[in-house]
Amino acid sequence: MVRSAAAVLAVLILPSFALAQAPVGTHTVVKDDTLWDLAQFYYQNPFRWRVIYEANTDSIADPNLIYPGEVFVIPGLPGEAVASTPQPAPAPAEPAAAEPETPASQQDLVQFGFRQARPSEQVRTIFYPDSTGPSTGVVRVQDIAYSAVTRDEVYSAPWLVRFDEEPESSGSISGFASPEDEGSTVRSYNRVRIDMPTPARVGAVLQIFRISRTIESVGDVAMPTGLISVAAIGDDGVVGVVTHEYQRIQVGDLVRPAPMYDITPGQYAQEVSGGPEAMIMGFAGRQEINGLDHIAFLDLGSDDGIHIGDEFVLFGSALGSPEGSLQVVGVTPTMASARISSLTDNVFRQGVIVRLARKMP
Repeated sequence: MVRSAAAVLAVLILPSFALAQAPVGTHTVVKDDTLWDLAQFYYQNPFRWRVIYEANTDSIADPNLIYPGEVFVIPGLPGEAVASTPQPAPAPAEPAAAEPETPASQQDLVQFGFRQARPSEQVRTIFYPDSTGPSTGVVRVQDIAYSAVTRDEVYSAPWLVRFDEEPESSGSISGFASPEDEGSTVRSYNRVRIDMPTPARVGAVLQIFRISRTIESVGDVAMPTGLISVAAIGDDGVVGVVTHEYQRIQVGDLVRPAPMYDITPGQYAQEVSGGPEAMIMGFAGRQEINGLDHIAFLDLGSDDGIHIGDEFVLFGSALGSPEGSLQVVGVTPTMASARISSLTDNVFRQGVIVRLARKMP
């Protein structure tokens, strides 16, 4: 996929590594190249795609659209080594049979030119009686305050643990607390023992999760499996009651404090201009075609000002008619989990760049 200007590199840099920020060579774009591929190839780190993009903004109008024949400067990284010996790029995977696309639901309402999530269980019909007014009154749907992202959407959202990070964990499920609950699978309302080296408090809500798979060159996917409410703390450990199941819960699953949820009903994302760009680093699932409600991982997080409820659109889309949109349902300091809320085709793939279009207040 990636073909380097090997001759140029051989002249410009040492045989093994080159340090400093000066250009280490150039790259002539060939068919199917992406900024993701170039960053992975030259820096062995796809998160560095912005280095190449920012060095070539005079010739890259849309980072999703680079064309064969274009010549890009490949900058060095300050204080870091850049491999000078080209490594063969992996061959593109054979396309798999398309899975049926998830049908649009009532949660996908068209607003602001693209679909924005509106939980169907919180949307009442126009015939719902208004108890605060005359008995013959009705409530309009648009007048009902709803949460831009529900609590369950936040608690059940997978997240990405980069290879240079450790998964946040407060302990693990060590077994059942009641003999009658013995089994291979933990279910709702089961009482379980939690092995926690740090103190907990009664009533605390813990998120259960496990590492489900690895995304090559990016990180590990942490998949929530349920929630536990701490019920008792004694000399023999912490006992909790399972209150929610998102996936199959098993002994050995990890636990951590449930993510902060501070969404206020009636607060919705507002349009912004010149929002930052983020790259899709991968997806929570293994599907070949990504449809509605699938989770994508973006390389911006809370350290970059990203908040739950923020909305991204496909970079370079025509004003008023984006090709797809995503809504942030989970954040870590360096990454965001975003739910696909609309799309016109199979437009979301690893390496695609999206732009922040609407931000929570």
